[in-house]
Parts: sequence; C-alpha cells; structure tokens
Amino acid sequence: MKIKEKMEVFRKFAIEVASGESEASLREFQSACDRKLEAFRKNRQIEMEHKFQAEEAKIRRQANHEISKEVLAQKRMVDSCKREWKERLMGRVRELLAEYQKTEAYQHYLAAKIRMAKEVAGEEEAIFYIDPSDEGRKAGLEAETGVPLVVSAVDFGGGIRAVIRARNILVDESFATKLEQEEMGL
Repeated sequence: MKIKEKMEVFRKFAIEVASGESEASLREFQSACDRKLEAFRKNRQIEMEHKFQAEEAKIRRQANHEISKEVLAQKRMVDSCKREWKERLMGRVRELLAEYQKTEAYQHYLAAKIRMAKEVAGEEEAIFYIDPSDEGRKAGLEAETGVPLVVSAVDFGGGIRAVIRARNILVDESFATKLEQEEMGL
C-alpha cells in the first residue's frame, strides 16, 4: 500500500472515529438539553400552578370580602326594616291600648288583675297601685274589689302593680312592662 492509500484509510478511519465520537457527544448533549428542558418545563409548570393558586386564593379572598360586605349591608337593611316595623307595630299597639283604656272592658280587666294580685298576697299585707291616668276609676275599682288602691307617682301606662313586702314580691301587671316584654320578644 502506498502512503496515499494508507493516508486515505487513516483519514477515513479518523473521520469515522471522530464522527462516532461527535455523534455520541451530540446525543449526550441533546440528552442533557432535553433533561434541562424538561426540568425547566416542570419548574415553569410548578411556578405557574403556584401563581395560579395564589391568584385564585386572592380572587376568593376578594370575593369573600365582597360577599361579607354585601351580607353585612343586607343585615343592616333587614335590621333597619325590623326596627321600623317594630316601631310602627308598637305605635299601633299603643294606640289600640289607649283606645282600650277608654272602654268598660278595661275597668273589668283592672278589677280582675286586682283580685288576682289579692289572691297572690293571701293574708299578707299588700299595697295595690293603679296608674295615674286611672285615678278617675279608683273609687269604682275599690268598691268593686274591696281593696284600697294607691295612685302611683310613677306612670306605668295602665294596668296595676302590687307590692307584697312580707314576701318581697312585686306583682307587675302594668302595660309598660308588658309592652317592654313584647318589644324584647320581637
């Protein structure tokens, strides 16, 4: 073999070896790049998921805040309506009560309440109070019930009150107390 031929064989061999090594290096480099790309994609995916979750949580907080504000505004409106309704209702009840206090049935009601308080007192000494607005009914009630009555210095809206000091009992059948109890229940 001549030198040229030997050189040609050597050159082909060197090119094949270099090509093989180059292809192996290229495959290794491609594999490394693919791994880095996959890792980058995973990191970006995780990052995006975290951002998405954070944004979703932020939007939920804002929505919850808005909902809370709206619920609070609605509660205030309902409370305002309830107060207005309650005031109207109690105003109407007071009007009807004032009309009732002008009737004969009210006189009978007072007598019945005085008798009931007298039964509670039994043999104990008791003081029976009527409202200052009922002062004109005092004589008739005393005659009907046989109980001495005292006109109260405090206006309690009608009805009666009785104090049984021996047993430390207050029998409160006043309209002011009953109205207050009803208002608390509304």
